[in-house]
Amino acid sequence: MAGGNAVAIRISNREIDPLYGAAGRFAIAALVFAVVVVTGHAAWPRGRALLGAVLYGVLNFALAYGFIYEGLRSIHAGIAQVILAAAPLATILLAAAFGLESFSWRRLAGTGVAVLGIGVVSGLGSAGAPAFSLLGIGAMIAAAVSIAGGAVVVKLFPPAPGAALNAIGMAVGAVLLGIASLVTGEHWSVPTRPETLAAVGFLIVSTIILFAAFLFVIRRWSASATSYQFLLLPIPSVLLSALLDAEPLTASLFAGGLLVAAGAYTALHSPTGASRSAFPRAARRP
Repeated sequence: MAGGNAVAIRISNREIDPLYGAAGRFAIAALVFAVVVVTGHAAWPRGRALLGAVLYGVLNFALAYGFIYEGLRSIHAGIAQVILAAAPLATILLAAAFGLESFSWRRLAGTGVAVLGIGVVSGLGSAGAPAFSLLGIGAMIAAAVSIAGGAVVVKLFPPAPGAALNAIGMAVGAVLLGIASLVTGEHWSVPTRPETLAAVGFLIVSTIILFAAFLFVIRRWSASATSYQFLLLPIPSVLLSALLDAEPLTASLFAGGLLVAAGAYTALHSPTGASRSAFPRAARRP
């Protein structure tokens, strides 16, 4: 489902301006999560937990998806998703910087191999790399850093109920994306094409499911371990993009994908002690 998101965004961008589309998506999802909180009589976060929820919204929704939606205007979904595989590298560095996890050279080396694969896939340094796509590549790298920051914030601040955290975070993201859309002069309109409506519907449903699942996982795993999902997402993204968006399946795409897979294996196949540190059991949580 996550692998199909980038393809759906590419399709929706053809009729809906990107920042407006992202704002609408998260506004609807935030409303759904708010209803879950109210009907379930759950508590809303306060104090530092509320601050964490707001920062989570700024990083994980406003900044990350602002970059993602804009970047997907110029590059295909498969390439974009492979570039987002840089998120684990940023998460490792940020989690270590804030004292959440111990630094691991093995995991850093594995992610470095994966990033090398990103360079191969994107064609950086080759004569055939289109200049117009460099902005899209840069946007995806910035999105990866923002996503990493959001994951670290969830671990750094006091925990909040998942539905409430998503409701506040997505509402903050929707407001900031909406303001950015108005400032940049985007056109706000209701989509009418069947393929756009299908893409937007898929994005709303996947948003609710994926971010509920994300918070479930990150409460039980470390921030960097959770971020390794991004090393798996290029597989469905490339296949769906080739099928639905005519993304070319090039030799560099496959070669880079193999490097990404090798880097993931190196980083995840750690010694027993490191593995327990990266993927703590739920029962071991304080």
